[in-house]
Amino acid sequence: MKKILLLYLSLLLSVFCVYGQETDKPRSTRPLTKWEKRFGQVKYGNNVYRKGSNWFSVGYGLYGYNINKKAFNRNFSLAYHHRYKGVYFNGGWHFSSPNFFTDRPMDQVNDIHAGAGLRFEDRWYHFSFFIGPSFATTWTPNELNPKESFIHHQLGAHVEIQTIFKYFYDLGIGAALYGSFNKRYQVVGVQLQLYFSNAFVSKY
Repeated sequence: MKKILLLYLSLLLSVFCVYGQETDKPRSTRPLTKWEKRFGQVKYGNNVYRKGSNWFSVGYGLYGYNINKKAFNRNFSLAYHHRYKGVYFNGGWHFSSPNFFTDRPMDQVNDIHAGAGLRFEDRWYHFSFFIGPSFATTWTPNELNPKESFIHHQLGAHVEIQTIFKYFYDLGIGAALYGSFNKRYQVVGVQLQLYFSNAFVSKY
């Protein structure tokens, strides 16, 4: 019985020894993909950032031009931009009207849009271009009753060119040229935009 117990303990000891030797060996990591190499990490100051990160933008402008009515509009936008491999996609909401949306204007357009595009960035700048379809809801005032509007839903297109100065690598401010086009409400303009990305990885 003692011999069997000693044999069992010696087997357990040998297994632990072998396991300990294997865990001390350096383990190989998987090779980086093409996209991980292309969009690697960079160090600026004491921070590490990821290139090609996703970002969120908020825009506001006083000088959008309504092509249909030949009048200036205020505009507002929210958008999220996402990278998949080497291509960028976005989705967002755009609003244009002679008055801001908090005033409940009777003449307005609301776009829910999606698109694909390109992006170029460096330490100090970010430049992107997006184009794609939109689902537009337009409000057109009733000429017989100014307190009523005709509401229409239609497909359209949305295009945007965004240029940002990145004061921090993941935060910045800039401008965007945009166009929203559909059957009843076509507007082009410029916006002041705020840029927020998830590029930050860690402190160095």
